[in-house]
Amino acid sequence: MMDTVSVWLVDSVLPQGFLDELHGYLDARERERAGELDPPRRREYVAAHGAARVLTGRALGISPDRVRFTIGRHGKPEVDGLRMSLSKSEGLAMVACTAERAVGVDLQRVDAGMDAARTARRFYPGEEAEHVADCPVRFTDLLARKEACVKAAGGRLFPGLRLPVHGRRVVRQADGPYRVRDLPAPSGYAAAVALAGEDDYQVREHLWPGQGVAP
Repeated sequence: MMDTVSVWLVDSVLPQGFLDELHGYLDARERERAGELDPPRRREYVAAHGAARVLTGRALGISPDRVRFTIGRHGKPEVDGLRMSLSKSEGLAMVACTAERAVGVDLQRVDAGMDAARTARRFYPGEEAEHVADCPVRFTDLLARKEACVKAAGGRLFPGLRLPVHGRRVVRQADGPYRVRDLPAPSGYAAAVALAGEDDYQVREHLWPGQGVAP
């Protein structure tokens, strides 16, 4: 049977009462980090990390405040009994969960004012730099794919920028292959998900919190 990865698009524009509830689910490390941010970034952080706890807890059958994340060497959150990944970008976030295969999800805001051609020539393989030309959308599409693969592997982004992903369904890293797929994203954003291994998988897409604001 084909593996399934569930992906939720999370909006940080939530009523203050709901954000307060999500804040109550965070652990001490997350609360400390949230307290260091300015108010807009704090709301985004609490919405993203609170949603990750709600969705992970739901998948594990436990309450959000009982979810125990450990942080990998390069910042990837991990939890016993589930594979998950979290990405944040300017007011939105994505959470991906799957049963067994390592997963990475990435959401990127397109910077329309960037010098895409120059940046791609500096960091991307030659073929990809030619594909990007001076198109920030193409640059960001590839960046989301690269970051998804790097996050699935639990590695560092900078070396991953050289990872060839254009026109590839299976991307090979030092520890093995990863199958990457583009995801639908709101206008002005790009998104992708990657799972360890060459086998295909199905994606179930959701909005969170959906109708209303009940967790």
